[in-house]
Amino acid sequence: MAATVQIIEKNGAGGTATDKTGGTIRFKNADNSTVDLNNPMVKPGSGSDWSFEKWLRLNITGGTFTQISNIKAYSDGTSGLGTGINVWAKAVTTYATPAEGTASTGYANFFTYTSGAPLSLGAGPFTGTGEKGDHLVMLAEVQSTASGGLTPTETLTVAWDEI
Repeated sequence: MAATVQIIEKNGAGGTATDKTGGTIRFKNADNSTVDLNNPMVKPGSGSDWSFEKWLRLNITGGTFTQISNIKAYSDGTSGLGTGINVWAKAVTTYATPAEGTASTGYANFFTYTSGAPLSLGAGPFTGTGEKGDHLVMLAEVQSTASGGLTPTETLTVAWDEI
């Protein structure tokens, strides 16, 4: 039997975890995991509007397995979000309270990470239950050049090796 795994989103000073496995992550101007239309990102008159960071992590809740290794995250390599809308990503070892972004410094364009060149979230091996690997920290940016309206969804894939 395989490991039972969740992808959790962590919010607030204590890192309150919400199961997002197969669910939606909403980038917005608030530090919460609620998928709603409150605190929307807006197209600014100039510059950029930045979301709060989204902190995601692999959480093993059970199953029969020996170890998990090579945790990785990636996109399909193509942004369908339109002109002037960016998603940035990085791997971070230690959790910190999500902050509202101000720049992409230290991040890379999420869509450069593909199945052939994923973002590493930890080599492992990882055993037992609980949170494993690095945090995937993501940030959205809406530039003044963005084409307006609600944007389509994109897919984030988190994968690992398991024995």
